[in-house]
Amino acid sequence: MSIEVAPLSHDHLDEAVALLEASTPFDLAARVAEEKLFGGAPAGPARAFGARRAGDLAGIVVTSGRWLRLFVVAPRHLGHGIGRALLDAAEADLRARGEARARTMDQPGNYLAPGIDERNAPTIEWFRRRGYAPVRRNTSLEIDLRDNPNVSAARARALAEAAAARGYQVRRASRADRAALRRTVAGAFSEGWAFEVDLALSTTPEGVHVAVAPDGTIAAFAAHDGNNRGLGWFGPAGTLPEHRGRGLGSALLVACLEDVRAAGHRTCVVSWIGPRAFYDRVAGVAGERHYVVLEKAL
Repeated sequence: MSIEVAPLSHDHLDEAVALLEASTPFDLAARVAEEKLFGGAPAGPARAFGARRAGDLAGIVVTSGRWLRLFVVAPRHLGHGIGRALLDAAEADLRARGEARARTMDQPGNYLAPGIDERNAPTIEWFRRRGYAPVRRNTSLEIDLRDNPNVSAARARALAEAAAARGYQVRRASRADRAALRRTVAGAFSEGWAFEVDLALSTTPEGVHVAVAPDGTIAAFAAHDGNNRGLGWFGPAGTLPEHRGRGLGSALLVACLEDVRAAGHRTCVVSWIGPRAFYDRVAGVAGERHYVVLEKAL
């Protein structure tokens, strides 16, 4: 039975959502399908391809920059060459655009997960057999927002008041802060973070909180729902070096978590973490997920 691989458009979104709903047990891909299939990233636009077998949409791959942002084969179509056809198409697309390497999933600015969940051992092994090698491991945390004494409007206010006593104003960012946020985040951290913060700033209410220094500059920031919008994910967040150790990160984290809790989420994912001890101390960690990132020279 022949396999046909062709570009996907918004006209195929309903089909793609149904496939993702049935095929991604570790992630809520169907709920962010449009963002993952067609959303941009600092590395460039997305290109989505679908594989059909007997007319059915059997698998999806999305490339952007050098990344395989999304790679999914429907369980009932496994073992029929769908994955191989999608990977061939994706690698051909990357080569045609001048990319020298292919990398799985951890695309700055727009990613479903920061790698392949380590529980998905068959997929990791499948990529290894096709020349991909592990190059990085990432961790995400889960924070319980139900009856968590660390996450409340009262605690957010108390932490903001403590920051104010040190001369900092902790507040929700507005669209008027967009240019200053972009300069600060891109200049001190990364373009990928600036991209996510900009997206979070476009939510209602704005999904970004800032700490403003006495001189009026942005000393720290934290965001949620820039990537995987609607899932209540936290990040990115950062404090400029000269302002660290003053409780700003704690105040901003709790402000964001309170937003996520108020939106009805029972948990919050802190993806691609840096210092775990900070999250454990400030909010309490309920669980972890671990990911493997693989690369291949093209």
